[in-house]
Formats: sequence, structure tokens, C-alpha cells
Amino acid sequence: MRFYKNKPGVVAAVAVAMLLAAGWLAFKPSPKTTTTSTPGTSQSTQAAKGADSTQTVTIETADFKYAKPVGWVEISSKTLGSTGAASGIGRPTEPVATFSIKVSNATPKDSNELKNSALDDIKKNAPNFALLSSVSTKVDGQTGQKFTYNFSDSSGNNKTTQQMSVLPYKQKTFFLLFSSAAADYNKQTGDFTSILNTFKFK
Repeated sequence: MRFYKNKPGVVAAVAVAMLLAAGWLAFKPSPKTTTTSTPGTSQSTQAAKGADSTQTVTIETADFKYAKPVGWVEISSKTLGSTGAASGIGRPTEPVATFSIKVSNATPKDSNELKNSALDDIKKNAPNFALLSSVSTKVDGQTGQKFTYNFSDSSGNNKTTQQMSVLPYKQKTFFLLFSSAAADYNKQTGDFTSILNTFKFK
């Protein structure tokens, strides 16, 4: 994006790489999490070995923290490293979805630059791009822009829907990216909203 040093590229290619990563190999619980017991939580299908549906897991880095929904697992550091993401989780069972965060050490000069540069970069990296919506948004009280869009591969197959929120905070810009198959997107919005509601900047 034009206003970034070391172009972050948090766009279609990143989420496609995560979604197409080698199944369970892309997901690996991390020891850098905290759990809080949640009495009375109903049992559900466990998405990973050792997953506890009665636990709320908080994922934390130096810049942010957020809660992982039941049935989601952390994406392995190897997969995150290959995409440049600072953190990420995914649902490895149907309907498959991912959430990843990238952080840039630069910020746009104003909201117009944020919106235009982010949208230009998404279009450049998403084959057969179709914008569904572009709206102002707030996450943890910080104002930014949320883009929802479809794209597919160069043959017009494997249609994917992504929702990306771009938020400047403390001389950095945060990219919060949700991704799923287009046919499954509406099934995921509850989890997506839940994750954003727990997201806290530091």
C-alpha cells in the first residue's frame, strides 16, 4: 500500500495461502496463550486434540490481544511467518475460516489515504475482485475502514469472501483479516463479530 514502508500485503494472497495450507499442519496450539474457565459452557465438537470447549483462550502479543472462539485453533508460527502475519487462528473443520493480523510500522496521513490505498492494494492482489461493501468501522474504540469483498482464482474458481478492517493506532496500522469460502461466509459472521468484540489494542 502506498503509505507503508515494507509493503505489508495483507490481502487476498495471504488468506488464500492460509486457507490452502496443508490442513491440520497449518494449525498448531501455541503455549503463549492464557485460559480462563467458563462454567456452564455447553460441550461442542472439538476442533483439535486437547481443545477444551469450557475454556476461553486469550491470544496475546505485544501490540494486541483477542479471544479465540470454541472450535478455532492457532495457526502455526511457520504458516504465519510465511505470510508475514503477527498472529492468526482458524477453524480447521467445516466451514473452514481464518483470521489473521498484520501490523505495519507506518500510518496513512488521513482517512482518505487509508481507504484508497488499502482498496487499491486489495484490487491489485485479488483476481476477479468484486467489492461488496466499504464502511467506516470501530474496533476497541479505534476508527478505521472495513472492506468486504469477493475474489476467485484466475480461472474464476474457488470463490472466496474476505472482510478486512484497517485501523491506525499508536503510529502503526493494523490489518484484521477474516477469510472463508464465499458459500460459507454468512455462516461465519457470528464468530467474526465475536473475535472483533474481544480484540483489544495495547
